[in-house]
Amino acid sequence: MSPIELNRAQRTEMQREIDQNRRWELRLPIYAGIALLVLAAIVVVRVVFFS
Repeated sequence: MSPIELNRAQRTEMQREIDQNRRWELRLPIYAGIALLVLAAIVVVRVVFFS
């Protein structure tokens, strides 16, 4: 089975999607850090006020 040859418009569109996905992937560690901070805040509030 041979790979499909893409025309220029398809290649450009595919590269644009790849670049967009790469930008989102770079944001993931930031979102993970925010999620960990929220979880830590919940744990702190629970320990301080409900123990």
